[in-house]
Amino acid sequence: MSVASVGVGALRTAFQMLFDAVKSVQEETTMFKHLLGDIKSTLNSLQPLIQEIEKYNSKEGLEYFTVQMEKGADLVQKCSKVGVWQKCKYTKKLHQLEKSLRRVFDELKLQGVRDARETLVSLRNIETAFSRIEKNLVMKSNQPETVKCSYAVPEPPSVTVGLDLPLRELKMKLLKDEKVSMLVLTAAGGCGKTTLAKKFCQDQEVKDTFKNNIFFVNVSKKPNLDLIVHELYQLKGFEPPAFQNEFMAVNWLQQFLKKERHNPLLFVLDDVWSGSESLLDKFDQFKFSNYKILVTSRFAFPRFGSPYHLALLNDEDAMALFHHSASSEDKSSYTSEDLSRKIMKRCKGWPLAIALVGRSLRGQPLEIWQKRVLEWSKGSSILDTDKDLLACLQSSLDALDKEKTMIKECFLDLGSFPEDQRIAAATLIDMWAELYGLEEEILTIANLHGLTIRSLANLVVTRREREADGYYTEDFVTQHHMLRELAIHQAIQDPIEQRKRLVINICGDNLPKWLTEQKYQASKARLLSISTGSINLYKTLATVQKNGLVGNKGNVVIQNQEGFHDLGQFLNLQCYSWIG
Repeated sequence: MSVASVGVGALRTAFQMLFDAVKSVQEETTMFKHLLGDIKSTLNSLQPLIQEIEKYNSKEGLEYFTVQMEKGADLVQKCSKVGVWQKCKYTKKLHQLEKSLRRVFDELKLQGVRDARETLVSLRNIETAFSRIEKNLVMKSNQPETVKCSYAVPEPPSVTVGLDLPLRELKMKLLKDEKVSMLVLTAAGGCGKTTLAKKFCQDQEVKDTFKNNIFFVNVSKKPNLDLIVHELYQLKGFEPPAFQNEFMAVNWLQQFLKKERHNPLLFVLDDVWSGSESLLDKFDQFKFSNYKILVTSRFAFPRFGSPYHLALLNDEDAMALFHHSASSEDKSSYTSEDLSRKIMKRCKGWPLAIALVGRSLRGQPLEIWQKRVLEWSKGSSILDTDKDLLACLQSSLDALDKEKTMIKECFLDLGSFPEDQRIAAATLIDMWAELYGLEEEILTIANLHGLTIRSLANLVVTRREREADGYYTEDFVTQHHMLRELAIHQAIQDPIEQRKRLVINICGDNLPKWLTEQKYQASKARLLSISTGSINLYKTLATVQKNGLVGNKGNVVIQNQEGFHDLGQFLNLQCYSWIG
């Protein structure tokens, strides 16, 4: 933290102490009420000046002003205990305080003007710099060397599949629709957003439109406007300045956009995370016909218009990507069509999963392919072997800060439901009302919207108005298999007796060994997911309750069960079932 920010913070704190003291003592005593009213009026005049000084981050003379206000606060506090015989003495001191605050007012006003003048000088320097840049670019354009059509735009992978249609649709929205200045390209992590954005920038029609005014900026989780503007300065071919604060960076960006508004201009803001709305506002504040912004994000940013949702790969494109990833450069690697189809069924069109699995099997013997498929059939997760895929997906959950813990809990609960099934919103309303006390159904729907705009689930709203019974009876939720695996993977990280959610997948007639063992302490799991036939369902539930693995009045999700109706012996469990 800079000395300036410390000084401004101390001044702001001292001012607030004095203001609160004046307000409190004025209410407690009538002896100095009129004089304290004058001081309060002076403080009201001072407040905007202090805010102005804070904006410029100035430190000149702040220590003196801070001391004056701290002494003033101490004096005012003493006035609340003054007797009548001391009134004259403290009246004189309060008059001196009021005069001192007037001097502070005059000094801060003068300093604010001085800082503003310095800012204007800096802005003029920016304008001068732009003039030099323009002259420099004109000189370069007159030279015989060919000027590149884009700056700092990374090349897409040599082989891309399934992006031709999305590319055409992006061009239609950004290039043809004059009403669209910013378009958010959204999907979950590992779905190809950045690859599509790179492909968009390298498209010949796009390059012909924007020429050398295409800027590709990786924003990431912690955006730094200073660095972004610094990079733009460099890309324009001029020595970048050192910004003292973000205020100056914003002004430089504004000047940049004003200067470039007569030329087609494209910004690609890549990998923008939730919470970066203020950054998007700074880029989107100017509206002119040939200025376009493409944002890639896992977050939909709905207030910036209708986003473009990037779809997953269809079967044909998924297989093409897998064959490319699993084959050596000389095309000699073995690829079994039957095993490839089973692997594609597991990846379900998720580009990053397909590429990573294919790469891991490249050059491997047939038995390794067979082993991978066999492990998956026995309940192993694709996330157990592909750590890069896990890290990519896990980062979406890590981004849910403490204020979004409820959304994270709701996401993890969705992993208890069957894959490739619609989950009725009414079911979730009932379940989460019991688990989390979300008695109002709109709270559940709001959480589902929160998951949807973060690309962690998909809420399908079939009707805009609610049914007469108050439930969203026709709405439903879907979740991709890969996200369900993420939820399950997250749920099983804790020891069994500490898990909030238990997922039991049973194949055949035998229960999992860990379930029949009685070495675990009683668990407080509140959600139980069972995938089994009716023969084992009674046995499974009995074992679960016997070993105390589910808390009282827990919830159970029963998958793939046949003909199971009587749950009378398990009255403490609220059941949600699917006929498989």
